Amino acid sequence: MSQAKDSDFAAISEDVASLKRDLANLMEHIRKGSNRTAQDLYNGLAAEGERSVKAISRQVEEQPLTSLLIAFGIGVIGGRLLSR
Repeated sequence: MSQAKDSDFAAISEDVASLKRDLANLMEHIRKGSNRTAQDLYNGLAAEGERSVKAISRQVEEQPLTSLLIAFGIGVIGGRLLSR
């Protein structure tokens, strides 16, 4: 009976060790994947921001008076909201 308990204990120990290795591998995989995903997200947002700046610049060049009036209106509204 003691030998059966020892072999069961050894099998359980091997299973726990295997689970620990698998968990470590999984965590490493997740860490690498999340870094890549964060970098892809950052690159996408940076590119989108750059496109937005170019579009706004083009709009200001094409219609400077309209752009000035819109900026003034946003400033007035922002000032009123912040003064409350």
